[in-house]
Amino acid sequence: MKRRFLAWVLAVCAALSLMLPAAAATTRFSDVSDPTIRQSAEVLRLMGVLDGYADGTFRPGTVLNRAQFCKMAVYAMNGSSELGRYSTVTVFPDVKPSHWAASYINMAAKGKNIISGYPDGRFYPERTVTVGHAVTVLLRILGYKDENIGGVWPDSYMAVAATIGLTEGVSTNGNAGLTRGQAARLFRNLLEMEGAEGGTLYTLSEETDLVSVDGGAGTMKTSDGKIYPMVHAVGDTTLVGTHGRVVQTADGKALTFLPNSGGSSSSTSAAVIITEDGSAAGLSALAGNNNYTIYKNGAPATIADLRKNDVAVYAPGTNSIRVCDTRITVYYENCAPNPQSPTTITALGHTFNVLPTAVESLSRYKPGDAVTLLLTVDGQVAGAADPSANATRSNAVGVVWDGKVYLVCGGSTIQLDNVPGAAEHNGQAVRIAASQKEKVSLSDQKNGLSGDLLVSARRMGSRPLAENVLIFDGGRAIGINQLTMDQVPDSQILYARANWAGEVDLIVLNRTVDQLVGRVFVESTQSPVYDDEGNVVGSKWDDRVGLEFGNGSDQRVGPFGVRYGVKSGDFVTAKLNSQGTGFVSMSKLTELRNVPASSWIGTSAVTFGGRTYTLDPNTVLCYNSDGRMWITLDAARAYADTFNLHVKDGVVYVVEVGG
Repeated sequence: MKRRFLAWVLAVCAALSLMLPAAAATTRFSDVSDPTIRQSAEVLRLMGVLDGYADGTFRPGTVLNRAQFCKMAVYAMNGSSELGRYSTVTVFPDVKPSHWAASYINMAAKGKNIISGYPDGRFYPERTVTVGHAVTVLLRILGYKDENIGGVWPDSYMAVAATIGLTEGVSTNGNAGLTRGQAARLFRNLLEMEGAEGGTLYTLSEETDLVSVDGGAGTMKTSDGKIYPMVHAVGDTTLVGTHGRVVQTADGKALTFLPNSGGSSSSTSAAVIITEDGSAAGLSALAGNNNYTIYKNGAPATIADLRKNDVAVYAPGTNSIRVCDTRITVYYENCAPNPQSPTTITALGHTFNVLPTAVESLSRYKPGDAVTLLLTVDGQVAGAADPSANATRSNAVGVVWDGKVYLVCGGSTIQLDNVPGAAEHNGQAVRIAASQKEKVSLSDQKNGLSGDLLVSARRMGSRPLAENVLIFDGGRAIGINQLTMDQVPDSQILYARANWAGEVDLIVLNRTVDQLVGRVFVESTQSPVYDDEGNVVGSKWDDRVGLEFGNGSDQRVGPFGVRYGVKSGDFVTAKLNSQGTGFVSMSKLTELRNVPASSWIGTSAVTFGGRTYTLDPNTVLCYNSDGRMWITLDAARAYADTFNLHVKDGVVYVVEVGG
């Protein structure tokens, strides 16, 4: 009983600690309502890339000019210490040394080789910088070469940027003027991107919490006890209290702090469990103010959208309440240090952190019980409940890939590595629950929403996409802007669901499961023809169809007896029956002939005929018609300057050379 009372006291103290007003909960820019833009702007303010105006505004809709963008790019590359070398030279006739941005423009053009002038030799610093211009510069910063991107500008550059996630959250119209809000998001994305040769632009620390910044000492302190000298000292920051990584220069200085999406801390120590539908009880105390915004599963919400047993935590960096409605029924395997005052609980082979607010309810259960865990947006246990009650039954959904279950939780995912039976559901969306040891219920979810995914329109069928829609493609969680095709047909969508607001928040793509790709071969056999008395009166030829395929080696399926209207040498997709004794379908791929090498965007996309086609360089089949053999993608690209591509629904399945 004493332990339970102590746990209750600790929980109350933790909650009261968040009631005190703090600088971290303030909103720096009065005219920015979007928390992602606000946070991105703050990341860049710490770097010296940009700042707000004297009246406290950020003016996210203001369009930037070429000179302004050059300054931002130079600071993003931490090049401000070298500016003196470029302040007295003239690189462009319309940018004299007296121009306010001369050193930035000269350095970007000659020092860093990331921007160029116009054909007439001028720079035109006051002209609007477009999204396409900005993306081109940032790709060069990441080490991408113009000659390797090729294609049509800016389309090819925009396609590459979308593929790697650089334009996540930014309009994909390359010809539109770049706004300050979009620039903030682009530069923040830049810090997280891997370059063309691998590795990020700067060193990123292990995940930690930002505890404080000291403007006088010019230092940044994190929850792992480290103190970093800052490149650009600031007096305070609204990022204090967020969870993320320190962006470090080569000499170990902190350039800025990069919070995780949402900015919530993994060390959250207080949570509120909603007790009644539409109740705001405890939220003001949790936030320490009444001016917070609410996000439920990552999407903007109101108090009316809250439901009983939803879990709320506070993100001080964005002054927002983050709500999660994920409940998961588990078999209670173990805990630490004891069942009366647990700080962790092990279930489904995963160790979950237990918040002080969950100790009282979780102490009613012990290892060997079935229990429903109420989870926060970052996957911590905020409470425990009876799994037999309707209001607390498991609603957890995950995606299985390579034997691991990725639990979807509040718009993010939690990786569960040791779920029994997971391998049997590879590639599937599953409902998750477990009431007995080693007997986990993973039920495939195949009867979700239907309709084509329209990327630029941000719709699936007639339903809008949630702001934070999570897409699984080949086992990888991606953002909507990482899809390089504008339309994904319903046939390639394994599962989709709508959130509490009726918006699509989870899509699982299935572009290749149960599908064979290969080159048709036909075998003809002669058989006798008999009359009614069994006499041989002639013969007939029967065609049997099979598939050959490989990637550096040759394999065959068939031949079987149905032709499906194809001929020898056709490249097709096909499905086998469940016994593997015949084809149940076969469809010829669409052929794109004489595609030039300049159309390739790295090794994962091709732009041809005004459309971008994606491919997986690890699985795409490559065929040399001259040698009549299967080869690797590297060998195919080295063999020819033009290619025949065999595609379906915007995806390249076969690259053919020679012939």
